[in-house]
Amino acid sequence: MKLKVSHFRQSTPHTCLPACVEMVLDYWGETYTEDELAEAFGTVPLLGTLPENVVSGIESLGYRALWFEGATLDRLSKLLDQEWPIIVFLRSANLPYGVAGLHAVVVIEVTETSVSYLDPTLSYEYSLEISDFLIAWSPLGNQGIV
Repeated sequence: MKLKVSHFRQSTPHTCLPACVEMVLDYWGETYTEDELAEAFGTVPLLGTLPENVVSGIESLGYRALWFEGATLDRLSKLLDQEWPIIVFLRSANLPYGVAGLHAVVVIEVTETSVSYLDPTLSYEYSLEISDFLIAWSPLGNQGIV
């Protein structure tokens, strides 16, 4: 099942994670700006957001979030079956369109052959074959946030 998540683009090169959280919160009917989220997460201009700051930042806004690592595609599928959009961390250099660094995207579907996600640097949904997704996800320990 593909989740219907609104796609927001990041406004700066260092706000992919706040933009992803903005998408997820919007999915749950909550509205925050990217700037509000970047402030809550301690985003540093030109450097970005430390993923570990996101859980505490989300909790400071009155919500709960769970950080995970070592996940499998099956685990992602089960979370999506429960209608939870998932923020995952990818190695940008391993994406067909990426550059160096850590990047966050919102996974909305996992099939037998591909993973579909919303990338805040793109204006459209993107799908990768499973092997290509794993090349970008695995080096960072299969981490994410729900």
